[in-house]
Amino acid sequence: MCKLNDLEIKVLKYHKQKGCDYSKSLARALNIKLCEAFAVHKKLLSLGYLEKVSSRLTKYQVNTKTKIVKHRNHTYYQLTQKGKQFVKDLIS
Repeated sequence: MCKLNDLEIKVLKYHKQKGCDYSKSLARALNIKLCEAFAVHKKLLSLGYLEKVSSRLTKYQVNTKTKIVKHRNHTYYQLTQKGKQFVKDLIS
């Protein structure tokens, strides 16, 4: 298994909390450069921890209680089963 750095682990935890999201939103939330967000998403996608969301509409979590449905204008990513298990193992 590939060792992940702190930023990659933060991104996985972010997706666990927020659900599907896109690179620009991730960059704003974690206060990182947009190119870093793209690179991390690309790496985690290639490792199988994230997958691209294929539906045209997506549920977007604004906060812990509110979810809205909106049309996708970006490439959204979400945790795969492997990613969910990895985060679960980190927490426990």
